[in-house]
Amino acid sequence: MLDNNKCILIYNLKTEDLSFLNNEYKIIEVSKEMANMKIRDILDGLKFETVNDYNEKESLILFNNFGDAEIGTLIKRIREHIKGGILAMITENSIDWKVSYLLEHLIEEREWYLSQQRS
Repeated sequence: MLDNNKCILIYNLKTEDLSFLNNEYKIIEVSKEMANMKIRDILDGLKFETVNDYNEKESLILFNNFGDAEIGTLIKRIREHIKGGILAMITENSIDWKVSYLLEHLIEEREWYLSQQRS
């Protein structure tokens, strides 16, 4: 789908946190210093660590180029080992967003959804 680069991007997690996947997938760790990079640039292998004050504590797992059946199985496996955090697919729109912007957007979306459930 997106750049033919099947991989998982993680923010505020370590690759060891996903060791239960037994090296089945390419995992790219996004440091807080990379939070202002566009997702496309990270997928292209760029790594610009800059000093910034972005310090979101939420964990994020982003999936790139996975099919529906595979993503369903993968999410189930991840949720058996990792509680909390946000899991999302990289889309044609979000690929050009900064990691920090996408994470803030996803947090807002989750909060809106939870407030609707309470109503």
